Amino acid sequence: MIRADIVKLYKTVHTWIGITCGFALFIAFYAGALTMFQEPIARWASPPAVGVAAVPLDDAPRLLELVAAAHPEAREEGITLHLRGHENEPARVTWKEDTPHEAGQPHGHVHWWATLKPDGTLLAKQEEPSELAELINTVHMRVGIPDPWGSYFMGVVSLLYGVALIAGVISLLPSLVKDFLALRIGKNLKRMWLDAHNVVGITALPFHLVIAVTATAWGFGGPLWSAQESVVFGGKQKVMMARDLERWRAPRPIGEAGVMMPPTQLLQRLNAQVTDFEPKVMVFRNFGDKAAAVKFAGAERGYVGDTRFGGVILSAVTGTLIKDNRASRQDMDRRVGTTILALHTGEYGGSTITWAYFFLGFSGAWLFYSGNLLWIETRRKKARKGGEAKQSRSTRLLGSATVGVCLGCVAGLSLTIVAAKWLHGRVANLNAWHAYVYYAVFFGSLAWAFAWGAARSAVHLLWLCALTTMAIPLTTLAAQLFPALGMWAHGSAATIGVDVVAFIGALCFAWMATATAWRVKHGPADSIWSIRKGDGHTAHEPVAIAAE
Repeated sequence: MIRADIVKLYKTVHTWIGITCGFALFIAFYAGALTMFQEPIARWASPPAVGVAAVPLDDAPRLLELVAAAHPEAREEGITLHLRGHENEPARVTWKEDTPHEAGQPHGHVHWWATLKPDGTLLAKQEEPSELAELINTVHMRVGIPDPWGSYFMGVVSLLYGVALIAGVISLLPSLVKDFLALRIGKNLKRMWLDAHNVVGITALPFHLVIAVTATAWGFGGPLWSAQESVVFGGKQKVMMARDLERWRAPRPIGEAGVMMPPTQLLQRLNAQVTDFEPKVMVFRNFGDKAAAVKFAGAERGYVGDTRFGGVILSAVTGTLIKDNRASRQDMDRRVGTTILALHTGEYGGSTITWAYFFLGFSGAWLFYSGNLLWIETRRKKARKGGEAKQSRSTRLLGSATVGVCLGCVAGLSLTIVAAKWLHGRVANLNAWHAYVYYAVFFGSLAWAFAWGAARSAVHLLWLCALTTMAIPLTTLAAQLFPALGMWAHGSAATIGVDVVAFIGALCFAWMATATAWRVKHGPADSIWSIRKGDGHTAHEPVAIAAE
């Protein structure tokens, strides 16, 4: 039996870590849920390449030869041959070229794609791909704070998040058997919300522990590695890593011309030499040279994570296996890093795990939101017992911040997704505008919440979330009905799925806005979620607090 004072201590730790870190964790979890469908979102946001016909894989050899001849700098950087034909792959062949840079500034690069014209000649165009999905991932990983401080900040938050999980479990242990999976629905809404908070937290505890550990490792990976390098290895680890990197690099050109094997034959050679491997792209280096190599990047079935940083390298001339860096062939330290990455991002188990992480991400965001509500409601009960007519200023500010940060994040992400189609071709740097739109909505929502108070602004911002999220499928519909707008509507299952999920999400936000409006008008007058005046100690508090 755990002493009552110990339980109280752990409950206090759990509560205050939740309040101090809850905003960052809500943003990380909500944006993280969206990153589970990062590729479908990128496909939804990517415009079709005008006048680009799909080049059959059998015609790829000629296309590669023309690109290598017209853009010789692409040979060393690598010419990518896409095998899937997704919407965010503008053409069969793409590559990057370095751009001139000023002294002290990092290298920049531009993106190119190429296809064949009807007469068989080369059509190449410079076009920057959409970075919408990368912005969402940045919001998820660093809550929008630039590196390296964003990573350090989220490392601290994730570490404290793990402590809060352990403290929450310990504080719940005395009543765990009696209250586990108990959801007491009735007039005492604080009890119902606490039950729901506990049920969601306990049932998803393994997931949250995995996320806390992997996010902490991710956030502090750089500093810990540097400290280990200085104290333990004395600089030897950098030398070992350089050798390891060189080991997996494609062979250097020898200056002799070679005949490239067609991609279809290279794929056959790959399947004959490597089993249970699904390539997504082929990257040709030193194309046309006798030492040319092709790297196959993809996923190995039965292993956690994909091989985006590894893959399989074959000779582009003979098809013989040069290097095999699949997950099953990696050394232990790299396997640990790959596993940490995959466990955090859900890159295993196929669509089942993807959808599970998607819903667990949303439920995690709800945990941090509901945790703040429970604390605010507890303050109201204590204020009432102390004879105070209204809640403290700090409680009201926390309520406004909760509404502004959480709903501002939701509305900002939805609107910046919509902007991918509406602003395409209308602004010079669309990728920069994605950030402008998100942060404008986020900080605007935060200012609105403090200006109007938690109760009123919650209704306003929930309707904003509903409208901006509904604008995602409505934008696709407008693109179909009014082609003159210059937008597009892809017809793949993945992109249609983005519209369907957004439509359902918009309906949920609309329901929450309606329920919250009811609560604001009829809830207890001493609550920050009410605009009623008077003592207002109503006997029945509607379930509409769920929208808050």
